[in-house]
Parts: sequence; structure tokens; C-alpha cells
Amino acid sequence: MAKKNILAENPGLVLVVTYFILFVLNGLVVLLANSLFPQQVVLGTQYITKGWAIIHSMGTLALLGTFAIPFIREYERFRGKMFSPTEWMVAYFVLNFVGVWLITRLAEQLGFGISSWVVALVLAAVLDVVQGMAMMLVEKLRTK
Repeated sequence: MAKKNILAENPGLVLVVTYFILFVLNGLVVLLANSLFPQQVVLGTQYITKGWAIIHSMGTLALLGTFAIPFIREYERFRGKMFSPTEWMVAYFVLNFVGVWLITRLAEQLGFGISSWVVALVLAAVLDVVQGMAMMLVEKLRTK
């Protein structure tokens, strides 16, 4: 029996896989940033632990990144041309920057704060590179 590519047959499953990959990678990047730069990247509040802060805030960021995919695909269809990897990276850089900035405005509720917009810019760049590498791997598995 031939091997089936489940990701190619079920595009909805790609979104689920994308969400969990983004969630894990975002959480690891922010946890590393917090351990290296605790004055600039803050996790947790008086009531929210560091773990819950990662779950809430990075779950939200992963959800934003996952929800953006169908809208970007629709824009590609409207434009009549597929995004290049560079265009995807730029789109996700902007999405990550706006997402991190907005999520940190809700620091009391989500437990994730930053010291300035420059930190959001750097975090967005790092997230963009890490997510880009992972999404290229998912795309390779999807088209296999």
C-alpha cells in the first residue's frame, strides 16, 4: 500500500499542525529571551505564573499567525501571484511585531510584558526567522 500524505489531502490539518508548531516555537523563543534578558522581556505577574504567561500569550500569538494564513492565501489569489518566501517572511515579521506589541499591551491579563517597542522589533525578527525555518519544513512535508 502506498504511503499517503495526510497533510496534502487535508488542508485543515495543516492549520492545526501550524498552530502547534508556532505555539511551541514562540514559547521557546520568549522563554529564552526572558532568561537572557529578564529586564526587557517579563513573564508572569503577581497572579499569573511564568508557565501560564507563556501558554496564554504565545497561544494568542500562534493563533494570530495561524488565522493569517487563509487571509494571505486569499490575497495571493486576488493578486494572481503566489507569495515568495521573502514576502511570507515580511508578512510574518509585520504580524509578529504587531502581535507582540498588542499582546504586551494586555500584560495584566496575559502575563507577558516588554520594556519598549525595540524589544518587540527584535523579538519579531527572531520569531520570524525561527518560524520561517519551521514553516518551510511543514511546506516541504505538505508537498511531499
